[in-house]
Amino acid sequence: METGSGAAGVHKALAVPARRALLTALTDAAEPLDVQQLAALLGQHVTTLRHHLTALVEAGLVTTARDQAATGRGRPKLRYAAAPVRDQLAAYEVMVDVLARGYGADRAERAARAEEAGRAWATEESTGAGPLAAQAPAEQALAAQAQAEQSLAERALAEAAGWGFNPELAPGGAEITLHGCPFQRNAATHPEVVCSVHQGLLDAIALRAGRPGALRLHPFSGPHTCTISIGPRDP
Repeated sequence: METGSGAAGVHKALAVPARRALLTALTDAAEPLDVQQLAALLGQHVTTLRHHLTALVEAGLVTTARDQAATGRGRPKLRYAAAPVRDQLAAYEVMVDVLARGYGADRAERAARAEEAGRAWATEESTGAGPLAAQAPAEQALAAQAQAEQSLAERALAEAAGWGFNPELAPGGAEITLHGCPFQRNAATHPEVVCSVHQGLLDAIALRAGRPGALRLHPFSGPHTCTISIGPRDP
């Protein structure tokens, strides 16, 4: 990511829903796309898309290249692709670092607010027009039954993988080791924010499973790893 993009450029680029949708489309695409292809895919005007693409390129989230295989007169078309994952992650890390500083005046306040934010986000994600809401009543009942039968450890394992970790369930299912934290640099600088957000997410998972307080995060419990203990809340 270019130094000139900075936190302000990343925040500005990702603050617009249309740009997030554009970045998602490029990430999912099998090959780089030109602006006309993107316009057809997203149903937006070419001029509008060029403006959004410029912001994403300046933020380091999208790369450009000329189509050297094109034939005919004129300059080859400019094609766009999502930046490599490592570059995108670097951009997100910058924004996380900035946002963490706005969570409060002291560590305790930041931790409390971050944990609550994690719980609120997880709760919102589990309600509304989710998979269950889109199903018929009978299908909802079957899905709810299947979800209830799934162990809390399996739910936590799946969620941790979705957050970008490489989770490993210990024999016996009482502990999960989290490898490869996608925000390790941020967590080392602001553990009271990053780790507290993850604890809030775990709280919401346990609450939905009817076992409040059963998932506890233990940051930096080993070299480059964290763990999740599964069981009654610690005294």
